[in-house]
Amino acid sequence: MLTKCMFSGSGGQGSALMAKLVCLASIKEGLKVVMTQTYGIEQRGGDSTAYVIVSDGPIGSPIVEKDATVAVALSKSIYDLCFEGTAPGGTLFCNTSLVEEPRAPEGFVQVGLPVSDMAMEAGSVRSANMVMLGAVLARTGLLKLETVEQVLTETMGAKKPALLEMNIKALHTGYEAGLKG
Repeated sequence: MLTKCMFSGSGGQGSALMAKLVCLASIKEGLKVVMTQTYGIEQRGGDSTAYVIVSDGPIGSPIVEKDATVAVALSKSIYDLCFEGTAPGGTLFCNTSLVEEPRAPEGFVQVGLPVSDMAMEAGSVRSANMVMLGAVLARTGLLKLETVEQVLTETMGAKKPALLEMNIKALHTGYEAGLKG
């Protein structure tokens, strides 16, 4: 198994947190993992992308270069760029709350979910990244939901209990939406 992921959004949307949780959960599940990150020069709001490679064997290169099998676009500004970084046949998850009329080129699988709207229903738009991560887990089977929930609890548990509860609710909301297709 080798999965190359690209988590993208505007700074502050939590794409790096999504990647970090995938990394930590992968380690808990006994998988090999590597993460790299790029971001714009803006302090807030610039484009940010985190790349994660998950494998059950050795990882030859830590670079995800136009061959991501799973890509996430949390914002409109990064949506088109995600196609350039995704391998043909790859799956692009996009936030249809912010990307109007998403159009995947032929050869791509697109999963569009209004994750910002769903996050508001779960408690805060700031948890849109967790809604999306739940959907990614459900659609790809990359990791177990329980493992990611455990890592999320360990990461923010005692420090931010109210935020943790909201994020777990958002993660489950996204997972359920991902299962529905």
